[in-house]
Amino acid sequence: MHNKKQTRVEIATVPKVSKIKTIEKPNLPVRCDKYENCAWPYVLSLPFMWLITIYVMIKKGVYKIFGLGLPKTNSFFFDGLGKESRKVKDYATTWRAMDIVYNHPFAQKWTFRGAIDEFYWFGLNCQGLRNRLKLIKDELRKAISKIDNGEEIRLVSLACGSAESVIEIIAEAKANKKIIKAKFVDIDGDALERAKSLAKCYGVENQIEMHKGSIYDIIESSAKFKPQIVEMMGFLDYISQEEAISLLTKIRSILEPDGYLITCNICPNIEQHFLKWVINWPMIYRTPKDLSDVAKKSGFEKYRLIYEPLKVHELLIAKK
Repeated sequence: MHNKKQTRVEIATVPKVSKIKTIEKPNLPVRCDKYENCAWPYVLSLPFMWLITIYVMIKKGVYKIFGLGLPKTNSFFFDGLGKESRKVKDYATTWRAMDIVYNHPFAQKWTFRGAIDEFYWFGLNCQGLRNRLKLIKDELRKAISKIDNGEEIRLVSLACGSAESVIEIIAEAKANKKIIKAKFVDIDGDALERAKSLAKCYGVENQIEMHKGSIYDIIESSAKFKPQIVEMMGFLDYISQEEAISLLTKIRSILEPDGYLITCNICPNIEQHFLKWVINWPMIYRTPKDLSDVAKKSGFEKYRLIYEPLKVHELLIAKK
């Protein structure tokens, strides 16, 4: 676990391949046994992305002065030409945008509009998100193997979205004769319906309870469930340091002794201003030190930090 004298961060290397057949989807990089790590095209294109960002900042400023609200199209070279790019902008911060990034059916035929989408959905943040999906599955596997005592394992997924990664791990565990009982919590009913559909495809729908509501409302009632694992992807990206500490303190209180919290946060990166202004996706970026402070001030003494290879996302794995 963590060395308190410094903020040490591991870097993920090779993800494990799922032992079950996952649902057929066209975006092969999500399913492959390698992390994505192609940075150089996006470093080279950074001046162009800065120009687009500055243009959109000025455009939004002008719209605000004249009381016109937000532009329908931020940039001709993003949501103007890119069909999928426009969808992600429209669904920014929601599970639907995440689903497109995870499982986007990249164009099979070369078109200019298709090339625009493909360029952006192989950007650093999109590669990082898909890496995060693989990494969180690996860390869930590790936590399950450490907790496994021959009895059912209890898991809570907060702000679960479509819960794609967790459902696949529950199905893997079932194939290995390990039963995981889970509670999925999200404020978006459509996200839970998507999760329910995926769970049915994998044959684990009877192992999962769906709860629509705020995670703050659900945490206290989850104490009776006695979770051994709490998983929460992405939610910390939208709350302040004080709120994050308060939330993780509450999560720690409902965890069973020797239970695990697996969560994550986006890190400062060269595309963050593009995300905020062009994609309408503002987030709270944390360094490893920031995330380490959240863990310590929440009462966790044993924890690890691990980057996905591009260092756009970091995971916190904390043990009670």
